[in-house]
Amino acid sequence: MSETPVSGVRRHPEQDRRAAPRAGRMRSSLLWLYGAALLYFLLKQCYYAFAIGGFPDEMEHLSYIVEMVKSPSLFPPFGSMPMYYWASGENGVVVLSVLGGSVNNVMHPPLYYLFMAFTGGIRILPDGSAEVSLARLRLINMLFSGGAVVLSFRLGYTRLKDRPLPVHALFAAAVVTLPMLAYGGTGINNDNLAFFALVLFFAGLLRYQEDRLDLKTYLLIGLGFLLGSLSKLTAALIMILMLLTVLVMSVIRTRSLKLILSKYFLITLPCYLLFLIYVLLVKKTYGVFQPNLYYLVPDYYYTTPFYVAPENRVPMTFWEYLRFFAGGVGYTWSSIYCRYPGVTAAMNNAQFGVVYWIPVFAGLFAAARQCVTRRFDRYTLPVAVSFLGTLAYHFYSNWTGYPVSGYLGAVQARYYLGLIVCFAMICCEQLTSFFERSPRRRRIGTVLAVLLIACWIAGDGVRLVFVYGFPAEPVMIL
Repeated sequence: MSETPVSGVRRHPEQDRRAAPRAGRMRSSLLWLYGAALLYFLLKQCYYAFAIGGFPDEMEHLSYIVEMVKSPSLFPPFGSMPMYYWASGENGVVVLSVLGGSVNNVMHPPLYYLFMAFTGGIRILPDGSAEVSLARLRLINMLFSGGAVVLSFRLGYTRLKDRPLPVHALFAAAVVTLPMLAYGGTGINNDNLAFFALVLFFAGLLRYQEDRLDLKTYLLIGLGFLLGSLSKLTAALIMILMLLTVLVMSVIRTRSLKLILSKYFLITLPCYLLFLIYVLLVKKTYGVFQPNLYYLVPDYYYTTPFYVAPENRVPMTFWEYLRFFAGGVGYTWSSIYCRYPGVTAAMNNAQFGVVYWIPVFAGLFAAARQCVTRRFDRYTLPVAVSFLGTLAYHFYSNWTGYPVSGYLGAVQARYYLGLIVCFAMICCEQLTSFFERSPRRRRIGTVLAVLLIACWIAGDGVRLVFVYGFPAEPVMIL
């Protein structure tokens, strides 16, 4: 009887016949697992969209979109775009009117807002006000965030395919149970397109990890960068730090610049040049890379909540502000930040909060261990550097701006939430060896995975449903 060599091991045909049904059952189990996780994410988003509302900065983002409907532009007139207010509305359709003498403080790159402007969710009325379909615009944002989750699950399915089922369950749960990720994905804000772009970018990075240096890899990285960088500057900084770290590691490993001398990089070079042209135009026009009210309309800025008079400020030393910053980022990563104190209080729980940081801590630990052992893969260290570098810049920008403004806001983790996909992948790859050892260790690992997933779910939307409940009537509120 003949035998067939597979991966250097001679297998009996009967073994292959037995393995095929097991592989089929595993694929079926994974599809059910990821399908159930996606359904959980989408149902939770429907609850947030129609029963909770109160998304942070939604009116500011809507005002930007309305201006793009009126005057589409790749280079918006920052400093003269007004804020709008809710004049009237019912059944999910609201009328927004210009708030006289106001200036919109949201001055992000325009790609997300241009896209939303062409979705048909806003109609300009003869008097200059805007009729807005909140349901349609929020649904589009749910498609962005839901699409990012689907793409994330595809990465988990393909990259973790040989891992045990509990590893896949951990990956899926780490992504869909992060409270603010689903909540922010339901509101109208540019974080959602940035999230999709970051997952697209990470898909290319995983292909690079696998030495698949073809056009598809460069396109995924380039298009992800273009979509993310022209939607949110924080996303641009995250991806730039990743790219620079990857380039330095490649130069050290190959002692050449072949990574960027490739013909495929030259094909995707416009993706990076378009962002460079945009930021240089902003710098030339406004004198800063990130314009804000302080630089553009200082007289108006001093009348806004973003400026606190010196006599009303909370005095803080460096270490006090560091603790304040760490607490704000820690809370908003693991909970929900919104305009309703009741919802915020219901989700504020330190015990549940810690468990959501486990994938991040695992990813940072893996990167630190690689630095010690000098055995680097091609994405763990870049992910860690991008997270820590962006977080450090966020802190530096806030700390240096605090003596000027006295403002204690803008300390939120939602700028980094898309990185949970990267950290979850790193975490699950690190845990694989735990499940591949003795049967006893596999049983222990499975029990720990179930407990962790249960904590994530209990601390997520389920907690909000039991504590806050459902309003008597569904709402579509800003």
